[in-house]
Amino acid sequence: VSLAHSSFSPPALQELEEVYQDAASNVLLAICRHSWQVVAQHLETEVLTGVFPHRSLLYVMGILTSNGMSLTTPALPTPVCSQMAGKSAQFLNMDKWSKELLSALTKPDQTHQEQPPEKAFLFVYYGLILQNEDNATTVRTHLRTLLDTSHQWPKQREGIALTVGLAATRHLDHVWAVLEQFGRSTPVKWSLHSFCLKVLGQKSEDPKWRWASSTMLLAYGQMAVKAKAHILPWVDNILSRMVFYFHYSSWDETLKQSFLTAIFMLVGAISRNEGAHSYEFSQISELLECLMVLMEKEPQDTLCTSTRQQTIHIISSLCKLRPPLDLKRKSRLLSVCLRSVFALPLMDVLKKHTCLFLEPPNIQVLHLPNCDMGVISVELTVLNSPDKRGHWCPMSGAQGALQIGV
Repeated sequence: VSLAHSSFSPPALQELEEVYQDAASNVLLAICRHSWQVVAQHLETEVLTGVFPHRSLLYVMGILTSNGMSLTTPALPTPVCSQMAGKSAQFLNMDKWSKELLSALTKPDQTHQEQPPEKAFLFVYYGLILQNEDNATTVRTHLRTLLDTSHQWPKQREGIALTVGLAATRHLDHVWAVLEQFGRSTPVKWSLHSFCLKVLGQKSEDPKWRWASSTMLLAYGQMAVKAKAHILPWVDNILSRMVFYFHYSSWDETLKQSFLTAIFMLVGAISRNEGAHSYEFSQISELLECLMVLMEKEPQDTLCTSTRQQTIHIISSLCKLRPPLDLKRKSRLLSVCLRSVFALPLMDVLKKHTCLFLEPPNIQVLHLPNCDMGVISVELTVLNSPDKRGHWCPMSGAQGALQIGV
């Protein structure tokens, strides 16, 4: 070691340290193939020293929790990770960690499409630590600080939302308050088109805040998933915020996908909740209006878009919730779905659209819509659910909607 210190410059020593740490992390992963308990105990000991873990340790924990090594490598069980985070919340100085933690979380990735395992794990671990934190002020401060970082890249937005959702498992009231406060802040306003239009001399949007609304939508979805049974009383509040961001955000493909992903998470959380049948959700009709707008904006020269499929699936699930839709809204909903799917382009247009495919599809088959099972699902759900007065939707209404759609 003394020779190394006398022979190498500080940058070279730092590089040597990184190589050593990478090698050590690979050894830990190799040991884990035979005994993950030993590795988990070692990781816990290192974390509870009070010193911010080295990147290599976070890398090991990221690989183990995601089971990313191989099919023969056991994933680190969630209870083990949660217990480790719980102890961290008790023994670590969060204020001391916060600077290094945020630095690691906001460090730009080599590629914005892929996130390093250590960074992905850190978002999870941060959320679990906040989940186990007893001091509400500490939870609020850390979440707000995290939300004040950049929202430019997809993985960053997803990571922030996940941390927020994990914290909401135990601090739902405080997480909601932080999101409300952040939603009224200038950064989020910059992502709203109505605000941007009012600002004179604004030539371009700051990419750091442009998709803050996207993060908010994903955060609400994660709240619903992580809070589980506790989320039902909050559903209408969450839906009202999602509808707001749908109408007032600077709309693009990123916002559209975030909106659908968040709604999908929320609807999934509701459907898995046994008590959902006893609730009446007042914002369902407003959400259905947003989804119909999405359906109507889908391109008619594309055979079957993922947005169309996702939207139909969500609509089908929403129609099962209370209160039942009235007959007029049912008819319009079915009409929009059928028109969106069945209004395919002419055969010549289809041939031109698919001629450059490596494996051109059978146009005759495609002209029978690829989404027809989704439409049938919506149709059956809508027709087989009573309206507010307990009346069933007449078949003639469906036939009329079909005629309109075609």
